[in-house]
Amino acid sequence: MDLRHGADAPSSDAARSLAWTAEIEQSTHAIRRPWFRPRRQREYACGDRSAVVIGFRGAPLFVDPATESSLLVDPAEAPRVHSTARADVVIAGALRTNGQLRFRSFYMKPALSLAVQRRAGTEPSALMTGSRVQALVAGRTPFVVPRIVDSGHHGPRRADWLLEEALAGAPITPDAHASAALELLHQLPEVWKRFGAEHAALDDEERSRAVTAFTALAQDPPDGTWPADLDRRALAGRVTALLEDTRPMTTGVRHGDPGVGNLLRLEDGRLGLVDWEYAGHGHLAHDVMKVLLSAPDPAALAASLPAPRLGAASHAMPWRRQVATAVVLFLRGWRYRRTKALRRGSEAANAHRMHRTLRTLAVLLDD
Repeated sequence: MDLRHGADAPSSDAARSLAWTAEIEQSTHAIRRPWFRPRRQREYACGDRSAVVIGFRGAPLFVDPATESSLLVDPAEAPRVHSTARADVVIAGALRTNGQLRFRSFYMKPALSLAVQRRAGTEPSALMTGSRVQALVAGRTPFVVPRIVDSGHHGPRRADWLLEEALAGAPITPDAHASAALELLHQLPEVWKRFGAEHAALDDEERSRAVTAFTALAQDPPDGTWPADLDRRALAGRVTALLEDTRPMTTGVRHGDPGVGNLLRLEDGRLGLVDWEYAGHGHLAHDVMKVLLSAPDPAALAASLPAPRLGAASHAMPWRRQVATAVVLFLRGWRYRRTKALRRGSEAANAHRMHRTLRTLAVLLDD
């Protein structure tokens, strides 16, 4: 390993990410520079989730857009470690698990970002499959997509890595979430027009799983899951009727998770859309649903949701019903997300998100 710990330094996710960064850097000429040879060690302040080179001054990029608090470890309080890595900042993924190391390393000069995701077996990770869509759409959308500089694999079938330009921007501040979400909703249809749209009906398995999950949510919900003013049995009946609609949904190239948390406001005023890990081909209404649910008041935004002009087939499902269907498909995972929330001690936050989601669904079904 390239990482050498200080006497009191913990073995943390950030430390492991820093070690992998040092190893991966030897695979790409985009990072290697002659003046780094022989490889010099640098001193980092290293916590559990982030490692920061000593002397680094924070930037808006490393601020939580929801709380506006810093994502970085405090150099004055964190143990010191030494590494030959050239990154200025390493941040381990919030949703990482023991079996799936996920992190990003950032370089200020040149402005680059290294994303790493562990593979599951021999198949490419979502990071790598999503990067194919990212490369396809970069430079061809109203918003800015990071340009991919290099990519590869770390070790024999261990992880995929992607080196991309780091956009010169800052996270969307809470007071601008609503306007940024609306701006993106108007820009996404331009992408769909450029890359084309098709139509496909839900398959029977998707439909069955969605009905089963929503029925359980309506009939035996955990305490606090439903807003008090929503009739859950009535909404369950409307969802069942929705899923009996066999008209096709519109499909095409999608980002997969275009919420405001993945947006940056660039120095020139444009929006930058990052984190293309879940990009691919699928229901376009899924991206709209993700934007809605990331807005401060998704139900209000859903109430005035315009239908994109895509030359849709006359036999396709109406657009608002498509977005409602996307919400129902998302709710198939409500048990899993609640279990994760319980483990993290964030049950109240999960209940709040469920209230927002169910209210939005009810508004979308108000034809």
